[in-house]
Amino acid sequence: MEPGDIFKKRNLSKVNFDYEELIGRNLSNTNLKGVDLKNRDIHNADLSGTDLSEADLTNTILFDVKLRGANLQNTKLVNAKLWDTDLYGVDLTNTNISGADLFYADLRNADLRNTNLSGANLRHTNFEGATFTSIDFTNTNYDLYTLDTISKDIKLILEMQGNLW
Repeated sequence: MEPGDIFKKRNLSKVNFDYEELIGRNLSNTNLKGVDLKNRDIHNADLSGTDLSEADLTNTILFDVKLRGANLQNTKLVNAKLWDTDLYGVDLTNTNISGADLFYADLRNADLRNTNLSGANLRHTNFEGATFTSIDFTNTNYDLYTLDTISKDIKLILEMQGNLW
């Protein structure tokens, strides 16, 4: 086992991470349900398949993080930095991502039912195959690349509520 793998496949839902260094850690397939990771720097980490439902990731730096297949239902990602983050197939149902920066994020096949993306930066975000229901794009910034990755009906909502960059 590599030293960076000590958290892999564990139940850490009750752990206090206040003094734990999480940059570059392998936390894949771990139970982190309801954990408080707000204002943390977790860039370059592997959180693939991890249960982060009901977690608070407000103002968290998640640059280049692997979250592929993770459960982020009812999670707070307010003002989170998600540049170049792998969110392929992630469940973001009932998640608050308002004000987050999703520059170059991969949200292909993600579940975005009842998700708040108001004020988010969606420039170069890929939404191919994503599921949208009751989505809030109010004051969201997007570009033509992002528009090309979403369906026509969602594109109309984004164009009405958001701002072309």
